[in-house]
Amino acid sequence: MPGAGYKFRLAEPADAANFAKWATENPQIDPKDIDAGLTKNNPTALMFAVENENGEVVAFAPFYCQFALAHLGFNPEARAAEKMIALNTMLDGAMAFAVQFGIREIVTLSKPEYGVAKWAMDHGFDCDERQQFKFDINKVLVPVETEAA
Repeated sequence: MPGAGYKFRLAEPADAANFAKWATENPQIDPKDIDAGLTKNNPTALMFAVENENGEVVAFAPFYCQFALAHLGFNPEARAAEKMIALNTMLDGAMAFAVQFGIREIVTLSKPEYGVAKWAMDHGFDCDERQQFKFDINKVLVPVETEAA
């Protein structure tokens, strides 16, 4: 069985110095990503570690919550000015909601040529040049059978 003898755990304060050293000395880790994993920048951040069977840490990773915008829908009869006001109101409301739960990032997928993407760039969204890799946990979950009522 893969990973037999390995242990997944929350990082401990004693891990901090090694993890900071490993991260800052790795040229493939962008300093912005290191900053994103800090609780002062993302209060939901949790650091996890994996130990081998000898109790030595082999890997660590910070995870934090993001607010993902799946898509936008507009009333087709709404005027362009109404849609712009709605977008600004939606962003303000979503930010207020997210902040209450320690979430500091709103992410979405789009294409630069879309009007909404242009609006997003004009309203503080940054386009990351890296590609997103998404792991859909639903694909590995065992479906729960429901009993007929």
